[in-house]
Amino acid sequence: MSPSVPTGAPVEPVLRRATRDDLPALRTFDSRAFSATWGDPDFAGFEGVFEPELFVLALEPAAAGLAEADALVGGAGAYSFTLTAPGGARLPVPGVTWVGVALHQRRRGLLRRMLADLHAGFVAGGAPLAVLTASEATIYGRFGYGAATTDRSVRVDRRRARLTPAAEALAGPEVARHATTAAVRGHLAAVHERWCAVTPGALTRSGAWWDWLLADTADQRSGASELFTLVHPDGYATYRVSEGGTARVVDLVAATPAAHASLWRSLLALDLVEEVLASRGVPLGDPLPHLLADPRAVATTAVQDGVWVRLLDVPAALAARTYACEVDVVLEVVDDGGLGGVDASARVRLRGGPDGAECTRTDAAADVRLGVAALGATYLGGTRLGPLARAGLVESDDPAVLARLSAALLGEREPQYGTSF
Repeated sequence: MSPSVPTGAPVEPVLRRATRDDLPALRTFDSRAFSATWGDPDFAGFEGVFEPELFVLALEPAAAGLAEADALVGGAGAYSFTLTAPGGARLPVPGVTWVGVALHQRRRGLLRRMLADLHAGFVAGGAPLAVLTASEATIYGRFGYGAATTDRSVRVDRRRARLTPAAEALAGPEVARHATTAAVRGHLAAVHERWCAVTPGALTRSGAWWDWLLADTADQRSGASELFTLVHPDGYATYRVSEGGTARVVDLVAATPAAHASLWRSLLALDLVEEVLASRGVPLGDPLPHLLADPRAVATTAVQDGVWVRLLDVPAALAARTYACEVDVVLEVVDDGGLGGVDASARVRLRGGPDGAECTRTDAAADVRLGVAALGATYLGGTRLGPLARAGLVESDDPAVLARLSAALLGEREPQYGTSF
């Protein structure tokens, strides 16, 4: 057998932080892990947002003649974001990404080792929580993450979709118009920042993120048209049109209800388009169906989990947000995620309301007991405690206390993260 072919049982990988020299190997590894090939322009966009110190790599000691890329058998990284908590506080959060383990190294504890290393760094950096989007929903609950937002995909039959008189009045005389994407990039970024400020769960975008999102590469088009942009003084929408007359909304951000109505009025007026598809930007509570004379013109085609939240510092995270009603409760938070030195287990007294909150450790008897993943699921205000309790994930001896806490945790607006990562 050729010496370039490794033999025998898998060896214990060594963990280290990435460098920019690892980019070619990372590209190969990620393509294998997610069965997708990176095009050069898209990978150049990733290079712009890549922070090597936030990536943990697992490498096997290279056998004689083994390619350098083949020694990389595991990886987990993060992007730096700022997240809006209910009430408007802006929190620095890492967005976990690029998580993968080589086939021959699975079920040997490597994923747990990498996440423990990664999260220990988050805690050392003072992050109160971390977020991720999951390619597989069965993995991250055991590491303390809870699904905190819901993504909905919709199909709108353009020929049946007409705005109600009330919606026309709301949209007003300001008509969204086409603009060259590059020319209005500054407007897009400014509107997105305004939207982030009032949307729980929203993630900010750096200049490098905007470079990547607006690059309009062939891989991003997937056979559809170039990226078209509609702008409004208080919003924007980007979309592509594919063969057969389907307009696919890429990004729709509105800082006001009037902008939201105006943008949809323009999308539904596109010529030679039979249907408009949208995902991630149409939450379950979106007013779109109520804008139309025939609400059934909006068909929900998929509902799935969006961003997942993992609390790292329970008192700091709970004190950073506001609450819909006054609440004074002692929580017993259990963290059995098994992430090495990262343990968010705590008994805390939470006192809060619409004007702010404080959360301190206490020895008092607990009113409510729940896992850190369940708490993460409720953190952004989009998940009720009741269903979690009926699933056995939250316990309380007093139903009234549980109902009060559930009502307090709900946000005024449905949470959205907005930026796919």
